[in-house]
Amino acid sequence: MNWLSAALECIAADEKAVLVTVAEAKGSTPRESGAKMLVRERDIVGSVGGGQLELLAIDAARRMMADKATRPDLMRYSLGPDLGQCCGGAVRLLLEPLAKTDRRWLTQWQTQLSNADTRLLLTSGDGAKQWAEAEQLEDGARIAEGGKGWQVIEAVRRAFRPVWVFGAGHVGRALAKVLAELPFEVTWLDSRFDGFPAEIPAGVSHIVAPRLADKVDDAPPSTVFLVLTHSHQLDLDVCDRVLRREDFAFLGLIGSATKKARFLRSLKDRGHASAVLERLVCPIGLAQIPGKQPMAIAVATAAQLLTLSAAEQADSAHEQSTGSKRGAG
Repeated sequence: MNWLSAALECIAADEKAVLVTVAEAKGSTPRESGAKMLVRERDIVGSVGGGQLELLAIDAARRMMADKATRPDLMRYSLGPDLGQCCGGAVRLLLEPLAKTDRRWLTQWQTQLSNADTRLLLTSGDGAKQWAEAEQLEDGARIAEGGKGWQVIEAVRRAFRPVWVFGAGHVGRALAKVLAELPFEVTWLDSRFDGFPAEIPAGVSHIVAPRLADKVDDAPPSTVFLVLTHSHQLDLDVCDRVLRREDFAFLGLIGSATKKARFLRSLKDRGHASAVLERLVCPIGLAQIPGKQPMAIAVATAAQLLTLSAAEQADSAHEQSTGSKRGAG
């Protein structure tokens, strides 16, 4: 949500900015509906897909700044005929000049990100904003058009999965860099006061915890845990605490098959059942991505987590579909 913090900073500093949202995406498009980019006078934060589409959006946004526009606008682009891109899809972009009055809904958006439920933010052609409860699972954005004009409807919910990374060594540092650029809410932990680098990636929270394993209980439900500390004993203690929770989404441990076998024996001695121990993934990372360099491990692990998220979204959509059919029958 870098665009969100940047938007609030612009309003606080009374700087000009235009928020660009993919309000509709049909066919093959560079970004999904709901993707956002904040255009400032000298730079941008976020992306709506790059290439010619993004250049046109930036140009249009800066014209709005120069013209001191106050009302939002919808722009339509066919990627093939209009932009000469081979994607073949069509995109409609919502461009909104930001003012001090926008602080209210931006702050409400920020608050909504910590909630499990989904709410809808409705933006009308005159710039009016209102919130509504979602009657069904929604994601992204869509456009509703009628006699009173158009309205962009965006689903706002906690879209980023929490990922807790234990360990600030070489692999931990590579993971923090990679995960910070992906749809994850990253918390980075280490037991050493001098363990972290001088600069922490934007959007990553970091915690120094001498009793590292105790922090496991502070993680929210459905957290992904990645364990890669400087100490095998610490790794074991953290894994032990995670496995005692029933609500974690994933537990990944850096290491080899030999390390996994030793850990499984030790964890079994601590009272964990075989069914629970099957949830320990070691080594971490997709096997199809080779390499033992820290960044290679980080990329392979990030890909593994993205695959996990995609599979869960597919399962959720299937359950919703079959559930609605049962309800109708």
